[in-house]
Amino acid sequence: MRRRDFLLMRTDGSDRVADLSCEKLFMNYQDINSGLQASREEAGTLEDADWWAGEPSLNINTADPERFFASILEDLNGVEKLQVLDLEWLNQGEFRVRVETLLLAFKAAGGEVIYKGQDN
Repeated sequence: MRRRDFLLMRTDGSDRVADLSCEKLFMNYQDINSGLQASREEAGTLEDADWWAGEPSLNINTADPERFFASILEDLNGVEKLQVLDLEWLNQGEFRVRVETLLLAFKAAGGEVIYKGQDN
């Protein structure tokens, strides 16, 4: 996961500001929920394998969404302002709840949340 895909850090005067793209964050969130599909590494060689043995079983590795959003909050440590972009992506049920929880935790830590595209 590359945080630069959805979290851009910058300065505005003396303030540290982060831009959070809900669209790109949603795409990362969907990737986490879908799991990574990878087969196990095969042991041996083709010569000693039975050709009818079939494919190896599929491993599904999923990341924990709780840990994912907690790590984003850690990345926001020291940021004074968080500008939230692409608000239309917050229409997704569980995703919206997780983002709102993240924003509330950021506010509780003393940060200011700015919703881009809304009157302040």
